Amino acid sequence: MEFIQILGKERDNAVAVYARVSSRDQKKDLEQKLPESYDKVYEIKDIGSGLNGKRKGLIKLIELARAKKIRAIYITYPDRLTRFGYEAFKEFFKALGVEVIEVNGREFKEPQEELVKDMITIITSFAGRLYGLRSHKTKKIVEKVKEEIYER
Repeated sequence: MEFIQILGKERDNAVAVYARVSSRDQKKDLEQKLPESYDKVYEIKDIGSGLNGKRKGLIKLIELARAKKIRAIYITYPDRLTRFGYEAFKEFFKALGVEVIEVNGREFKEPQEELVKDMITIITSFAGRLYGLRSHKTKKIVEKVKEEIYER
């Protein structure tokens, strides 16, 4: 019995290509080349924070994996799937028989640079929840934090 044949249902010869951007301003960045050697390719796109675990596209990926409709998920970088807990998501999908494939590998960042980026992401998310993502207050808070961090 192959690994892809679980509980009598064979996994479809399909993959999902998942792309996420943080804001509507980046919507044009959602275009990417699709894998060709599969019977079906699900193209799933999200606009929203990588901290939001209730993104429609992410939920769709989970549904496809649970229904054994995909063999793999293609992403550009780990932070496109989720900002935190990437390894846990990868193991979750692996347990469902789905491989997560990073097309561009991991983008190298200095530890300080990565920490700063994560801090700004968290502050943006929390300020957005308090004041609304498009509010003037949120933008002002994020800009002030960036100034303080980058001045040092």
